Amino acid sequence: VGWVVMVGMVLAGIGVMTGLLDRQRMGFHVLTVLGVTVGLQLLILTGGGLAWLVRGRFSRGLGFVPECLGWLAGKLGKAGGGGRLEWWRNVRADGGRAWAALGWNLLRLSQAGAVMFSAGLMAGLLGCLWFMEVGFFWESTTPEWMAKRIDEVCGFLSAPWSWVLPGWRPDAGTIAGTRWGAVPRAGIFANAAGWYRFLFAAIFFWALLPRLALWGFALWRERRALGGMDFQAKRHGKLWRELMGTRRRDVGAAALDGVLVLDVGGTGLRRDDLRGFLLRRLRVNPGEWFTVGVWDGKGEAAAERSIGNAPAGVVLLAEGWALSPPRMTALHRQIRGLAGAEVMIYFLVVNAGDDGGPMGVKAEEQGIWRDFVDGLRDAAAEVFFYEEEEAA
Repeated sequence: VGWVVMVGMVLAGIGVMTGLLDRQRMGFHVLTVLGVTVGLQLLILTGGGLAWLVRGRFSRGLGFVPECLGWLAGKLGKAGGGGRLEWWRNVRADGGRAWAALGWNLLRLSQAGAVMFSAGLMAGLLGCLWFMEVGFFWESTTPEWMAKRIDEVCGFLSAPWSWVLPGWRPDAGTIAGTRWGAVPRAGIFANAAGWYRFLFAAIFFWALLPRLALWGFALWRERRALGGMDFQAKRHGKLWRELMGTRRRDVGAAALDGVLVLDVGGTGLRRDDLRGFLLRRLRVNPGEWFTVGVWDGKGEAAAERSIGNAPAGVVLLAEGWALSPPRMTALHRQIRGLAGAEVMIYFLVVNAGDDGGPMGVKAEEQGIWRDFVDGLRDAAAEVFFYEEEEAA
């Protein structure tokens, strides 16, 4: 599909250039050619750059644009049925580097097409010069004013190469000699060399080269985004559990001693009531046991020492109904800052019964906690739910 699109863009460029040829006069109107081949592309680049700068402010109002792009990508990808847009919505929902990589990929593909289109423009102009006798002209109701403006535009556009190839810039004589109606018709053919060299260089420097540079930049950013993906989105966590089953929870062959247990909010659950569950399911043996709310400065120093003596990691004990995402996120962030990225964090969700003993967690609460933990995007964090049948 990619090569077909690229060939199609080249043919489109050739078609546009040959379509700009005035068949009756057998010549190119230089202002029209510059406007279509250079001016329009610069306008698109400028508009795209401005849209990228203000994308955050108008992203909600332009939500239909990603949907349209997703539909088009699904068409090109030949996805069938409901999956045509599902993958696109999943990547949008995950966000992060996956969404960034897809965005840079689309930009890279669009710029590759634009490069091929510009190459087609140059090929179309070359073909007209080779196989037909064509000239170049311009016309205006205010010729003197227009001649000055054309000279200024030519001077600006030829700045990248005129210091090396001064002959590739139309001079005042060439501009005056190609005004339609002011000179014999043969003049537009006699001065053709002064214009086609300029047009070739202008398309290359102002249409093809910027697109090629943007293509390279998008390729670099796409690879950076792909290389930085951590595959810790919510869907990845769910897929991991489906693939691994119960092994997701059996984190070791033998129980590790010295796990630090932090009773978040004070559940009142007793160590002895949960020790067996921790040994069987998490494969860890509880060491120190603290009740925490929101850490203060003094608590951080004590926790740092405790985490250093907890080789099996940290267990955050909480009740199913008591999830406070801001508080739990802050606690998770503080533990990561103290313990590092490799220490395992176990979210153990248990409900306390009327007698103070542990109880199972409702299915609805389990779903909420799984979504929260998966949303942390932490490869060394997992959630476990107390199951009453295992407490015997």
